Amino acid sequence: MEMKRVLKNTDVLLKYALIAILLLSFLTYIFVFIINWETFIFGVRLAGPSAGLYLFLKAIGAGSLAFLLIKYQRYTLAVFALAVLYFGYNFIDSAVTIQTLTDNLYSPYYLTLFIISLVILIFHVLIYRFCRGDDSPTMIESTMHSISTKIMTQKTDGDKIIIGTLLVIVLFIAVIIILPLTIALIFWLIELF
Repeated sequence: MEMKRVLKNTDVLLKYALIAILLLSFLTYIFVFIINWETFIFGVRLAGPSAGLYLFLKAIGAGSLAFLLIKYQRYTLAVFALAVLYFGYNFIDSAVTIQTLTDNLYSPYYLTLFIISLVILIFHVLIYRFCRGDDSPTMIESTMHSISTKIMTQKTDGDKIIIGTLLVIVLFIAVIIILPLTIALIFWLIELF
């Protein structure tokens, strides 16, 4: 019984490690999105709005996966698999780009992220099989649940103002940035054909 507790705690810690990695990826792509709209996709250089949209989508992908891991814990296995696909896509994209532009084969950074996410997925599957039937929450899970419950149940006027402000910012970003980027990407795709 004690071994199952240790394994479940380790699984929870690895889940939060993956969340940290996903949030770091989110921040990295957002930083590049803000600073310089230039990137490569499978060896093809993108610049301007199409590059901005691609960087923004990669950032939203990482941020969404982190959000899903935090919010929907019952779908952890599916989100872990999606994270492996996300980092696998980034690795393949960077490897093709690097092989096209240089003499190197791949990026060790993206390979490391892919391997870490794959190992976490495999470990989670093994722990799930080993600890099947033991649904009692671990100490880490119960602590995180109590913290999130306290945060979510705060319904003061200040909280409503903050939530309203965040919604206005999201709508502003959607209308001002995403809509023109989508239109620019459509025109860029039309020019390709």
